[in-house]
Amino acid sequence: MIIRTFIVGLAALFTVAVLIEAPLRAGDAMRGTSNDDWQGWGVLSSGKGYAASPLGQVHYRDIGPRDYEHPIMLLHQSPMSMIQFAEVQNSLAELGVRAITIDTPGYGNSDRPPHQPTIQEFGNNLIYVLEHLNLEKVLIAGHHTGAQIAAAFAANNPDRVVGVILHGAALFNAQERASYQSRMGKGTPRTPVLDGSHLTRMMNFPMSSQEQKILDAKTWLAITSFIQGPDIGHWAAFQYDMEPDLKAINVPGMVLTDTEDDVHYIDVRVSKMRPDFKYVEFSKGNLLEMMAQPEKWADLAAQFANEIK
Repeated sequence: MIIRTFIVGLAALFTVAVLIEAPLRAGDAMRGTSNDDWQGWGVLSSGKGYAASPLGQVHYRDIGPRDYEHPIMLLHQSPMSMIQFAEVQNSLAELGVRAITIDTPGYGNSDRPPHQPTIQEFGNNLIYVLEHLNLEKVLIAGHHTGAQIAAAFAANNPDRVVGVILHGAALFNAQERASYQSRMGKGTPRTPVLDGSHLTRMMNFPMSSQEQKILDAKTWLAITSFIQGPDIGHWAAFQYDMEPDLKAINVPGMVLTDTEDDVHYIDVRVSKMRPDFKYVEFSKGNLLEMMAQPEKWADLAAQFANEIK
């Protein structure tokens, strides 16, 4: 009995010691009870807000110097959210560049629109964010669907832009649009199943690199695919003819491309349509490389912003 009492008492002392030490360890490393450095939504600290618009409340994050003349507005691909540009935005702020990320309506923490928007509607809706932030002009940048929205915004609101960055431009011709439209509704099912394969299918997205940063990006792709509702961005993207808007843009532009991206050949096409635009091969990888190399992306964007001042 005495031995048992001693053991119970020793265990209690050990438990108290752990409880006393745990907050110190958690506070020092900011890990709580985790044993890794995964930051989750923490990479989006500060600067968040909402702007009212016809397509519902638009979630934005605005960080960097307040006196930066023409901020860079960053528009994500579908399906994704502003998380795609989180590290890019943080790197831009470190470079002294004010940057604003947007959750496209229907994605991230933005409202689902009251109807299916077109790419032009998505673009024109950005005016309400600019007005909310008291901004006259921005350098507009986007990736895939975000690039389409950026092109539409720049073409139809020439007095609100100083430049445009298109990464993975997705300028589909009529045949390509018809091909994508025929496949709509046949994508990866998201209904949860017992073995978790609804998630692992996202992780099996083909990429030549499987480095940790690419795996992190794949994880965000999976997470955001389930945060969104209907994939209205891709629907709009597959209806959109970018060519007239691309030709109408009257500000400096830059095209970024990844050589293993499915739309790489289209980026080449865009660069030939707009030889005045700067053309940069961003990586030898695929469409998630910008999330794996955010500092490089931020450096290129900051340099371009300085060139067009």
